[in-house]
Amino acid sequence: MRTQKTFAELRCRMIRENINQKELAEIAGIADATMTDQMAGRSFFRVNEINRMAARLSIRESDYYRYFFAQENYPSRTPGRACSK
Repeated sequence: MRTQKTFAELRCRMIRENINQKELAEIAGIADATMTDQMAGRSFFRVNEINRMAARLSIRESDYYRYFFAQENYPSRTPGRACSK
C-alpha cells in the first residue's frame, strides 16, 4: 500500500522558497515535533501559525484552503475511515 504524502502543496512551496521544515517551524513559532505532527496530518495548524508561514512563503489568503485545509492533508479524517483514538 502506498503512503499518502500530506501537505504536498505546502511542501512544494517550501522547496521553491528554499525553506526546510525546521525553518518553517521557527517561522511559525512552534517546536519541530509539533510541525512534524502537523505536516503528517495528526494535528491542525493554528491561525496565527498559518498567517506567519503564509507571509514568509508568499501564500495569498485566498489560497489558504489549498495549502492548509484540503481534505487530503488529513488522511485519518477522510470520510469512511476511522479516526484515531
